[in-house]
Amino acid sequence: MKTGLNHAVRVTVAALSIVLGLGTAVPAAAQCPGDVTGNGQVNGADLGLVLAAWASDGTDQPGSDVNEDGIVNGADLAYVLSAWGNCPADGIVRAWGRNDYGQCNIPADLGPCTAIAGDLFHTVALRTDGIVRAWGVNNYGQCNIPADLGPCIAVAGGFAHTVALRTDGIVRAWGVNDAGQCNIPTDLGPCIAIAGGHDHTIALRIDGIVRAWGYNYHGQCNIPADLGPCTAIAGGGYHTVALRTDGIVRAWGYNEYGQCNIPADLGPCIAVDGAYVHTVALRTDGIVRAWGYNYDGQCNIPADLGPCTAIAGGYYHTVALRTDGIVRAWGWNGFGQCNIPADLGPCIAIAGVGNHVIAITK
Repeated sequence: MKTGLNHAVRVTVAALSIVLGLGTAVPAAAQCPGDVTGNGQVNGADLGLVLAAWASDGTDQPGSDVNEDGIVNGADLAYVLSAWGNCPADGIVRAWGRNDYGQCNIPADLGPCTAIAGDLFHTVALRTDGIVRAWGVNNYGQCNIPADLGPCIAVAGGFAHTVALRTDGIVRAWGVNDAGQCNIPTDLGPCIAIAGGHDHTIALRIDGIVRAWGYNYHGQCNIPADLGPCTAIAGGGYHTVALRTDGIVRAWGYNEYGQCNIPADLGPCIAVDGAYVHTVALRTDGIVRAWGYNYDGQCNIPADLGPCTAIAGGYYHTVALRTDGIVRAWGWNGFGQCNIPADLGPCIAIAGVGNHVIAITK
């Protein structure tokens, strides 16, 4: 299996506050109580925990009672949305693993970033000022940022194409387009999240509806009629993953290795990601689960991993970000992608991509 194409995936959580007209709010230190998961970022993971504990006494999900009034309700939801973004952090991008096209060579002038993505041979980063940068192989122009792109709130990578979500909710894509993966549907409308599959693109509209286009031989672009509104999306090599508003994970498309077979005991989740032929999910209790192709142990969660706040699927490896900001990786390690740099320190974001790993330091 090592000779196949990369899964071309990156799950991104869009800045929902911007799309909903709440401003670009990068929280000050005083706003970081909105960081329910404690990963240095107020995002969809925090929103998921608040929704999961709605109308409880605040003990179901630690920290979900953001304003500490004894109940998890609309006041907490409003607080999280108003604080959306990164808590104070240095935002430095690091990368390691396969580097034959310079995909791990961080540009010296990159500056602090808030989001990362990529694929087998290229890397994408979103700077704090909303500017998108990309580097690595550029044979299809996947690293050529459109001059008229404008500021963005999310990025994603396909095998040889790149996707960005602008602050106005408009989706843009460029690079290889042999399957129409860069042709944004004219009726798409504003979106809050994006993801890239190998040769397909996925978007989550502001109303929670999932759309997908591009290569569809395995039905990865056929949205299930009963899917319902979602809060997060991901693209596998030739499969698509979605997280419904009730925390239920769904997947469809290529399923030779069971990557679309959701475990019956999975339970509600707050994040999902797709790898080339396996799928990863993060439960509301911070537990990581993975299923599908497991020849290299990429679905074997380390016993000492502990609770996590973010997950990412690489080609044949899996990455997780613990609640203390520590990055862990396991599975195939042919390019050292699972060897976490000793000087990495705590992080706020991770991306598994191809055969390299990307992180943003806290």
